[in-house]
Amino acid sequence: MTQFEFVLVFVSIVVAFAVSDILASWGEQIRLRRQIRHYALHTAWSALLLFVMMQVWWSLWTLNERIGWTFPQYLALVVPFLTLALMAYILTPNLDDPDEEDIKRHYFDIARWFFSLGALYLATWALFSYVVLGTPINEPGSPYRFTGIVLMLVLAGWPNERVHVVTVFLAYLLMAAWLAAVVF
Repeated sequence: MTQFEFVLVFVSIVVAFAVSDILASWGEQIRLRRQIRHYALHTAWSALLLFVMMQVWWSLWTLNERIGWTFPQYLALVVPFLTLALMAYILTPNLDDPDEEDIKRHYFDIARWFFSLGALYLATWALFSYVVLGTPINEPGSPYRFTGIVLMLVLAGWPNERVHVVTVFLAYLLMAAWLAAVVF
């Protein structure tokens, strides 16, 4: 087993748990659709979170030839994924609890935590990129990350539905622009 494979095992397990939380939530919401109040904004953020997890996990392949991992470098890689997993877990409502059958209320109840973790994820991923990979601070993805951090902090502190609706569209546009500029 290579070091890359060893490092990737834990990350893959964390991502699998997070993806499982989101997919189980969607399935549960479909199954209980007559008993719960669905909220499209919640679904939009969970879909974006799922996409981010898949894209970032996929991007790890670029590390397959990296040799000489240290424990601090390993932690720098794992922390962003643990953050994404925590985001997936708190975004997922507990539909066994009658208080969480209103998905809109659940969304705004967890918004401060969810979006604060989103800002933390973006900051820790940037830290990993800059410190461990040696990516320059002015690389093409930096403005997108910085804008994402600002959007996450705005959403964490501003529980206004209109702001959240507009910002989810901005987040999808930002992700598409980032993909076009950096990935493709």
